[in-house]
Amino acid sequence: MPNDIILNIILRLSVKSLLRFKCVCKSWRSLIEDPQFIKHHYDMSKSDVNHHKIFLTGGICDNMDNYFYSVDAPLQYDSIVSVLETPIPGINTLSRVSFISSSSNGIILIVFPYDLIILWNPATGESRKIPSPIPKKKKLERRQFPALYGFGYVSSMDDYKIVRVGGKDSSHGHFEIELFSTKSNAWKLLGKFPPNNFYFERGIVTIDGIVYMIEMADLSRNINRSTILSFCLKNEQFQDVLFPDQIQKFQDPILYVLGENFCLTRMHDLGRRDFEVWHMIKDGSMNNIWSKILTIPSMHCGRCLRPVSLMKINGYIMLLKHKGDFEVYNSNGEQTEIVEVPGLESSLFFNCIVPYVESLFSPK
Repeated sequence: MPNDIILNIILRLSVKSLLRFKCVCKSWRSLIEDPQFIKHHYDMSKSDVNHHKIFLTGGICDNMDNYFYSVDAPLQYDSIVSVLETPIPGINTLSRVSFISSSSNGIILIVFPYDLIILWNPATGESRKIPSPIPKKKKLERRQFPALYGFGYVSSMDDYKIVRVGGKDSSHGHFEIELFSTKSNAWKLLGKFPPNNFYFERGIVTIDGIVYMIEMADLSRNINRSTILSFCLKNEQFQDVLFPDQIQKFQDPILYVLGENFCLTRMHDLGRRDFEVWHMIKDGSMNNIWSKILTIPSMHCGRCLRPVSLMKINGYIMLLKHKGDFEVYNSNGEQTEIVEVPGLESSLFFNCIVPYVESLFSPK
C-alpha cells in the first residue's frame, strides 16, 4: 500500500490505537512519534467529534478519594465512560483535587493540595510533576496557600507555561504572580499585587494563549471595583477586560470556556436568582463585545449550574447541575432534556469538568 495512503489512514486513528501500532514496526513507531505527525493528527482530531472527550473528577460525599473519568463528547445516553488511572500512583489518597485547568493540546494541569502540580495527558497516560513554587521550608509546615493557576501553550515558542497568582504565607500580604516554563523547568517572579486590596476567585480559564481571571474588590476596604484580568502568556503582560455595562452589579461571576468561546456566568439577583451566560467577542480593543446567550429563570436552577458544552447545531447549552445531573437548555432558557450517562455513578459529586481533544502531545 502506498505510504501516503497509509499516512492518511493512520492520521484518522484514535490515540489508543496509535499507541498500540507503535509496536508494529520501527518505521511506524518513528512516524507516530514525529512532532509534525503529532501536530497534524491533533489538528485533524479537533474537527472530528470522535476524538472529543470530557474529563471529569468527582468524589463521594465524605470520601476524600478522587475518581477520574473520560467520557465521549457530546454527552449522550450512549457515551462511553472510561475510568482513568491516577497520574501518580496513590495520589488519590492525598485529598480532593484543588484545581484543574482548561485543556491545551490535550494536556491538562491538575493541582492537588500543598501545591502538588501535575501536567497530564489523559489519552496517553503520560504525566509530569512540576517543581513546587513554595519554598521547601514553608512546605514542611504543611500549610495550604490560596492560589489560582492558569495553563496554556505558546506555539511561537513551542513552550507550555503555567501562571500562579497567590500567596506564600498565612498573612494577608501580597499576592505574587509567578510563571513556569516547561522549557526552562523553572519558576520566575513577575511581580506582586498590592496587599489587602483585591482577591481572586471564581475560576481562571485559558483560551488562545490568554489567561483570564476575575479580580474581586475588597469590600471591607470600601473598594468598589471588580474586573476581569487577562494575562498574555507570550508577552507576559496583564490587561484589564471590562465587564459588560449591564452586569457591573453582579452576583457570583464565574469564567468558563465553551468550545472556543470565552463565557461568563452569573446569578442575576433582582428579587430572584436567574442564571445567565454571557459570551465575549474580541474586537481588538478594551471595548470587547458582550452578548447574553442564555437566561435560566430562578424556578429552574440553583447555585450549582456549570456549563459543559455549547451545541453548535442548535445553539443549545448543556449544564451540569449539582450531583451528576446533565441538563440541556435552549436559547430561551427552557430545559429540553436531562441526560443520564450510564457509568457515571449518581452518588458522585463532580467538582471539575474539562472538555478536551485526544492528542499524542507529551507533557514531558
